[in-house]
Amino acid sequence: MNRLQFVKKTTLFLIIIQFNIAFTQETLIKNNNSWHYYDLGYLDNDWIKLSEFSNWKTGKSPLGYGDDIVFTEISFGGKPDKKHITKYFKKKIFIDKEYVAYQFKIQRDDGAVVYVNGVELFKDNMPNTAINSYTVAVNTIISEEEHEFKELFFDNSIFKKGENIISVSIHQAYEYSSDCIFNLELIAHDNHEALSFVLANKNKTNKKLEQKIIDLSAKFEYEKIILQKESLENTNYNLKVLVSLISMLFIISLIGYYFMFENLKKIRKARNNKLANLNSKNLAQDKKLITLTTNLLHNKQYFKEIKADLKGIKTEEKGGIKGIISQIDYVLERDEDWNTLKEHFNSVHDNFYDNLIKKHPTMSETELRHCMFIKLHMQTKEIARILLIDPRSVQTGRYRIKKKMDLNENQDLRDYLLNLD
Repeated sequence: MNRLQFVKKTTLFLIIIQFNIAFTQETLIKNNNSWHYYDLGYLDNDWIKLSEFSNWKTGKSPLGYGDDIVFTEISFGGKPDKKHITKYFKKKIFIDKEYVAYQFKIQRDDGAVVYVNGVELFKDNMPNTAINSYTVAVNTIISEEEHEFKELFFDNSIFKKGENIISVSIHQAYEYSSDCIFNLELIAHDNHEALSFVLANKNKTNKKLEQKIIDLSAKFEYEKIILQKESLENTNYNLKVLVSLISMLFIISLIGYYFMFENLKKIRKARNNKLANLNSKNLAQDKKLITLTTNLLHNKQYFKEIKADLKGIKTEEKGGIKGIISQIDYVLERDEDWNTLKEHFNSVHDNFYDNLIKKHPTMSETELRHCMFIKLHMQTKEIARILLIDPRSVQTGRYRIKKKMDLNENQDLRDYLLNLD
């Protein structure tokens, strides 16, 4: 297959996915739908949990001021040079069936935070800090960008069956900002192809989490230096000793960050080399599975490493650290990603998983997953990383699998799995 044929087939495949998704979706919140809004000043942080807001004003979207696309004009407080930073919007929706995924399309000027049933779902153009009514947006939205819709996909766990409340706060970058815009559309998808967009959104979220943890680590280091400095000043330590200690810690931090970034570069380079050496004949079929494996399973190992790093952090906020570790444990214990991967693998490889269980019913779930990765031509170290085990355990596992399959020493396990039907 030449490059042109591959591009054509890939493009056709993407068009089919979009076509299927378009005909298996339902718009739950449309443009020009009514929203309850509050524009009389600032609210306390518990406004997010309000379940009764019938006394708020109502209007059709888009809502805001200072722009021609606005359908419902809202108040900015009466002082053009000192407008309210934050505006508040709420809406109740009723969900009576289970969908596969949900798509949010939001139009905002400048920043926005979206909550579902009192829990933050996502924020856009807002700082990575705790948000309150006085938090300003990161950047000013200007020109054509004001009319753009930002799209994000989420799995079906964000809503419960029955009544749900969506809350949105719109934040200006400056008190003298000339305009404000809010509009939101919500689309529910029944097609499992929408999960690919959900995975892409999760991947972006994981990258943001990685950056947030790096920033948090830097903040801890900074606070540590400040505390050390104050302690030295309070006990009349020599100024020269104080400066030397801070300089030494700063240099160590720089060296540590340098090696950390270099190691990340090597990991990315090695991963890219492995992906580049995949067999061209199976590329079209296996690309989706490799992407799923990278996005869903490698992230679990990354969370495991983050968990170990968090346990090593010395801080008085132990409750917050335990909460983060509990959330990471919840992610590591979930098997939904494995089930999704199994479904895709079966569809691409002619029910390989089911045929393997039928021929060898005594094999464990871990051994079945091991066989799947062998069929994908994965190396021992990569399999060990995904299964969260030692590379030597991978070799031992292969020996046990061959024994359960009654294969002799001269028979190659990979060849047997590749020819399994």
